[in-house]
Amino acid sequence: MRQTLWMGAITSVQLLGGLAQLTISARILGPEGFGVLAVIIAVAMLIHGLLAVPGSEAITTFVTRAVAEERPQEASRILRFTMAASLGLSLIAYAVIAGLVLMAGSLLGIEDAHRDLALMYGVVGIFLATRTESLAVLRLSDRVSLGLVIILAGVLTRVTLLGIVWLKGGGLFEVVLAHIAGVVVSGAGMLVAATVSAPRAGITGFLSSLSLKVPPDVVRFQTGVFGRSTFSTLAYNVDTLLVAQFAGVADVGLYRAARQITETGHYPFQPLKDGVQLQYSRQWYSGQGGALRRTSLLFSLVSLGSAVALFGLLAIFHQPIAWFLLGEEFAGAAPLLLVMIFGAFAVNGISALAVLPTAVGRVWPSLAGEMGGLAVFVAVLVWLVPLRGAEGAAWANTTYYGVIALILVPFIISTLRQSRRLRQKP
Repeated sequence: MRQTLWMGAITSVQLLGGLAQLTISARILGPEGFGVLAVIIAVAMLIHGLLAVPGSEAITTFVTRAVAEERPQEASRILRFTMAASLGLSLIAYAVIAGLVLMAGSLLGIEDAHRDLALMYGVVGIFLATRTESLAVLRLSDRVSLGLVIILAGVLTRVTLLGIVWLKGGGLFEVVLAHIAGVVVSGAGMLVAATVSAPRAGITGFLSSLSLKVPPDVVRFQTGVFGRSTFSTLAYNVDTLLVAQFAGVADVGLYRAARQITETGHYPFQPLKDGVQLQYSRQWYSGQGGALRRTSLLFSLVSLGSAVALFGLLAIFHQPIAWFLLGEEFAGAAPLLLVMIFGAFAVNGISALAVLPTAVGRVWPSLAGEMGGLAVFVAVLVWLVPLRGAEGAAWANTTYYGVIALILVPFIISTLRQSRRLRQKP
């Protein structure tokens, strides 16, 4: 519960910072300028995401196992392996971004005048490369409060700089610089904090060796994470690029603004998932099947009730919320927001249970969900975006999340059934 509360505080900071960033950026840039920024972000995040192998779940699952079984050196090798993979792949991703922007920027929807901005924004992925792994270490060491301070500093840096840009009449260049500055503060700060906190989590010798040798099941797990991350990244960014091609940057601006509001609704569920996932892992590997089922029941009721309350209010007040956050120029975003609420409710209503298979070392169910969701997502995008523009993309978005939820349910039920056969360890 303490973990959940601290993660909730981090999420609140990110949520409020994201809303402030959205509100200020929309007013600085307008629909077209916001659309240009969305395309630049989509290209950078697409390439970084396609090559990234997020290591936070491997840390919470397998480092927890190694520490519980008194193998601290194995724990440190797993942490070293995940961080080295994330950082190394982020550098490769930036090289790919630079090559694509310089040689095929127009095909990606980036005009010549904005290529330098795209190259600048590409460094964001490098500083974000190890942030989730760092936060996982802080969770294991029970120092999430330190992560809150660092993330708050990054959010304040970004929002303060955006506010100055707005008051001074700045434009897209200054907005990009503000984004980069905030990420540098939070990304670098989290990495330092994780390194200092690792021994407290039972991860000794993190900096005393260069060995990256890890158990085979960790490699298999990360292979599945890589596949899932690839499909998730495609789903997160391909809609922006397709709307830009079929409908133009103004529609991109409306769609991305509406989508960012619904995605803000996902934030309150992240600390719930993070906190309960770590508890699932501990209960599973210590053989506490009954406790695991009780935990899953309690938190599934919390997630479902929270989804009903949050997205119900968002559905009722979607028009004034869109007007307040985005301004009159984005009036067309309100109907898109209402469409995307359905998918957001479906996936967040089961959020506390969705992490259960991954928490016990089974990444393939979430990979299957992403694959199925992406296949339907792209099909609906190609069908509806040329006909309905941003509205078609909104329906594709809600379909994507609905399919993921449907695919995950049988895997969740199977894991709960298997928990009945666990034997508690002495």
